[in-house]
Amino acid sequence: MYYMKKLLQPKPIAIITSISMFFVLIGGALVTKTESGLGCGRSWPLCDGQLIPTDITFELVVEFGHRIMSGIGIILVLLLSYIAWKDYRDIKETKFLVYLSILFLIIQSLLGAAAVLFDQSSIIKAMHFGISLVAFAASVLLALIIFDVDRKLHTERVHIPKWLRINFWGLFVYTLIVVYSGALVRHKYSSLVCPDWPFCYNNSPTMAGLSTDQWIQMGHRLMAGILFLWVVVLFIQVMRKINQPFIRKVWLIATIFIFLQVVLGAFIIFTTGNIFVGLLHATFISLFFTILCYFLMLARRSKLANEQ
Repeated sequence: MYYMKKLLQPKPIAIITSISMFFVLIGGALVTKTESGLGCGRSWPLCDGQLIPTDITFELVVEFGHRIMSGIGIILVLLLSYIAWKDYRDIKETKFLVYLSILFLIIQSLLGAAAVLFDQSSIIKAMHFGISLVAFAASVLLALIIFDVDRKLHTERVHIPKWLRINFWGLFVYTLIVVYSGALVRHKYSSLVCPDWPFCYNNSPTMAGLSTDQWIQMGHRLMAGILFLWVVVLFIQVMRKINQPFIRKVWLIATIFIFLQVVLGAFIIFTTGNIFVGLLHATFISLFFTILCYFLMLARRSKLANEQ
């Protein structure tokens, strides 16, 4: 009873929820990578019409495991939201993050169910990862509030100028577009339609004569390249114009994450679709996006402080 009471304290719940939401996010990518979406047949929430499936296959384990983790995630997000609402609602962002994490997790779950019960186009299925990503980021930001990270890092001293706020918001929208294009590549099973990198065919770098799936793949590469260049250029501007160690250090971490994400994207081709490499690829864009969301929260506070 003592250990259970300790476990149900805000900080342990925040950690467990963030970890579980990460597994929900990456688990969804694993389902797509291994083509396990129908591992339980067209049956939901049961698996092959059974509470505990008996005809075990690899695809069933992946899909059923993802469903179980999603269910656990919903319970933990609700618990974390209750704790945050009860004890931390004096912090301005808490209510918004509570609404956001619950709403997007529910939408993610419904999209997952719909993908099983009904035939859906890849265009609709590709929305799943982005929605899960927002739910994950919202849960992590709630955890940071519970851990009082802002006070420990003295973020009240952080000033984010208007030009940097605009860049952060632009990157937020554009990153979601890039994430969607990457998810579309996975759902169209187009990861390996181009055998070379950075061009589809390095001996013929033009885009002429490419198939639709190859255009989707190359479109994602192009957008990811633009994202990488934007982040790097912004990092250079931050180092030149922002004399605040916190912003410099955290944006350096974000830049490293986006660099690793690009490198791993190339290694998906070099390793002919290695699943572990693919999941790391999804992991680093998720970490980058979460840092970006944290900066947006700080940018909002900085803007309000300037207006007072």
